[in-house]
Amino acid sequence: MSRFRRAALAGLGFLLFLFYLSTAAAMLGALHFWLFQRTPGMPAFETRQFFIQPKTSAYGVARLLESQGVVRDAREFYVLAWLGKSLQRMQAGEYLFSTMATPAQVLEQLVSGRVVIHTATLPEGSTIWDVARILEQKDLASKTEFLEVVSNREFIRSLGLKSKTLEGFLFPETYHFKKPVSGALIAKAMVQQFRSHLPQDWETRLKEVGRPLDDVIILASMIEKEAVIDSERPIIAGVFYNRLRINMPLQSDPTAVYDIPNFSGPVTAAHLTRQSPYNTYQIKGLPPGPICNPGARSISAALNPQKVPYIYFVSNNDGSHQFSVTAEEHRKAVSRYYDLKRKAAASGEAQSGPAGQTAAEGNPRAAPEETSPPPAPEVTGADTESKPAAQPENGSRNGAREIKH
Repeated sequence: MSRFRRAALAGLGFLLFLFYLSTAAAMLGALHFWLFQRTPGMPAFETRQFFIQPKTSAYGVARLLESQGVVRDAREFYVLAWLGKSLQRMQAGEYLFSTMATPAQVLEQLVSGRVVIHTATLPEGSTIWDVARILEQKDLASKTEFLEVVSNREFIRSLGLKSKTLEGFLFPETYHFKKPVSGALIAKAMVQQFRSHLPQDWETRLKEVGRPLDDVIILASMIEKEAVIDSERPIIAGVFYNRLRINMPLQSDPTAVYDIPNFSGPVTAAHLTRQSPYNTYQIKGLPPGPICNPGARSISAALNPQKVPYIYFVSNNDGSHQFSVTAEEHRKAVSRYYDLKRKAAASGEAQSGPAGQTAAEGNPRAAPEETSPPPAPEVTGADTESKPAAQPENGSRNGAREIKH
């Protein structure tokens, strides 16, 4: 065999060797990549929650996933995204990944943008301070930031409102937010919900009651704080309109304590005498702004007051109220109220708990702090049975729909 032929055969054999070697390597690589797509980041179940910043490159995302133990290899994850034409489709946001998820599942979550959803529930009757506290507890916005936003006149005007703050216009609802989110975006979403819950005929109703929307929301906020039973809301609205019509002070207990920082507990006779622009025992007409954020039923009541002859009302100590036409009727109702209080207090003392706590002490609404009746007969609440301050995440009483943002 000639030297040339031997060289040719040797060369051919080497090429075949390279071919088989490269084929084997390709098959091993393909098998490794196939296994990668189906292998979780870690053999144990754990969760990883972190934020992928906007404008992070695809390979930057892959490296972050590898560093968090979500995928085993950043380069192979990058190749997976490239093969799936997903390099430009992965979305920024806050994610919660399982370490048992496969790379294919992780990529699908990033492409679909299934980020962490943060829920915040505003109970009816929440004030702007309550809302700010709830948002801070949920790590959605700081109290300082949110309170600055809802008091910013320029921002308020941009929402089409003329009020001094957004008190009264942050609709009580269950909201869903994706991070990052700002206090301004949150407030805007709540005002949008407020507008969407106005009755269809609200403009016509404003003309009927002869009041601008701001006044109606002030009244709605007072109704929200006074009423417990839904059927009484339009009646209480009717009493307030009657008083406004005859220029009588509204004498609504919750207004007396609205501007007391961090107030909690029963309203006493001393509160009713304090000088405040909101205290309707000391001023005539409406306070300068809403005292809470009312729900749809209180707004509807303020727009549709019931035509009643009543001028007075006082608590029955069970959530309902006794309504009266004359001062004499009201004095009797107030006297009955205090009798009920004394009986409730006596019953509480007779049923002290194991730690010496009475039933009344365990439930302030059962027997609020004893006070003497105010001297004026036009008291709408003998000592106050106004609702306690709203508690975060206690669920709103309007069967709140869930709002996503």
